[in-house]
Amino acid sequence: MSETPATPTPGPARQELLNTIGSWVLSVLRTEPGWDRMVVDLKVQGGRVHLRVREQRGDEVVPGTAGPIKEDSAVIPVVEQLRENVHVPGRGTWFTATVVILAEGWPEPTHRIGGTYDLDGEPRQWGTEGPFTAQDVLAHLERFPRTRARIPAWALELARRDGVELPVLAPGAEQQADPEGVVNPLVRAAVDRFVGAPDNKAMIEVVRQCMAGSLLLDVTASDLVAGPGGEVVGPESTLRVQTLGEPDGTRSLAAYTSAAEAQAMFDRHHPDGGKPVLLRESAVKVLKMLADDPQHDHLVIDPAHRGCRISRPQVEWAMRAPRNDAVKAAMLENNMSQLLAGLLAPDAVLLLGARVQDGRAVPVYAKPQEEGAAPDTLLLFTSAPEVAVLDTTLEALRFALDAGARKVSINAHPPVATLTADQLRELLALVEKEPGQAGGAEAGPGPAGDGTGRS
Repeated sequence: MSETPATPTPGPARQELLNTIGSWVLSVLRTEPGWDRMVVDLKVQGGRVHLRVREQRGDEVVPGTAGPIKEDSAVIPVVEQLRENVHVPGRGTWFTATVVILAEGWPEPTHRIGGTYDLDGEPRQWGTEGPFTAQDVLAHLERFPRTRARIPAWALELARRDGVELPVLAPGAEQQADPEGVVNPLVRAAVDRFVGAPDNKAMIEVVRQCMAGSLLLDVTASDLVAGPGGEVVGPESTLRVQTLGEPDGTRSLAAYTSAAEAQAMFDRHHPDGGKPVLLRESAVKVLKMLADDPQHDHLVIDPAHRGCRISRPQVEWAMRAPRNDAVKAAMLENNMSQLLAGLLAPDAVLLLGARVQDGRAVPVYAKPQEEGAAPDTLLLFTSAPEVAVLDTTLEALRFALDAGARKVSINAHPPVATLTADQLRELLALVEKEPGQAGGAEAGPGPAGDGTGRS
């Protein structure tokens, strides 16, 4: 495949590409009628496009075809166009894409086709193609280069282990290449995935991504008074945040992932033109605003188009449980020193996941890359949307060592950080030498800050 770096070019719309791929899948696969959902995973590895198909019939998931697509297949150029369509300069494109085909009305069903895109997760092995290699990462980044902050930790580790030098863009490349002012690409991508396959799991993914980064609020109706230091929003300002009335009589707090999305909603209500006044806030603070203000029944993200509406109980669930915002932010920024500081803070917490097996709780381990291998990486989590079982940070780290884990992975999906057992021992030894650093504190959530105001 070509190693010329990709640049955005006009082409078919994303939905048109998904429809083409979905139609191709339906034309080449021979399946028994009656399925509810067809899930088609795609990845580019070793110069080939690989595919994995799963059928869902009620609660049953049936594995299907897995392997490389024929190199002369008509769908190959369409998959490449989908990589280019999703590509954001500096941010990259998907390592794995999932095309979801929904079927309704058997025996003559109608089909709806959507897609989700994993820009950060390490591609899994589906058949005999072998694990993703440093050379696969190199080929991907030569075609779709990223800033260093956007290269996943697993990709950097593969390259380091195999002595492969990866291409890296300058730190400012991502911001310069973003004409629509996207402030939170991870939330935007999660909203896209929700739109493609709207279910509870996809909605929780949106909430999960809102546990870090920023969102935009429309505060056009506010009385803004500049601060003494020239701040746009001074202490004497009265903030009125945009809310939207819903057809059922409820009200939603509106938030946006980009200036373009906010402008599109503003244009609906201001036919004479103009620009909204936007305030950039921590996404966690936006969630807390809703949880603290009973007038809001929902949070709606990017409502101008097909966005995502999250109910108050789901937001309250995310906000009321302990969380570690500092560690989540550190992983987003790939900042190891900040991550360690977040683990050692006096009020720091991590969450330990557990599954009930044979009547007892069993810790959650990451699925090993090699088929049949024993799990050796314990999963810890930074918030309830990641997993909902509480433990203190140090207790969780000691539990990992006592359980014989060779590594600990913090969070199951990007942003992810992995610490080896030796690093855990060094960290715990540091705490024992300097108990004042960690204070032996009981678990508890850190301060979340106040909301910005009411509409």
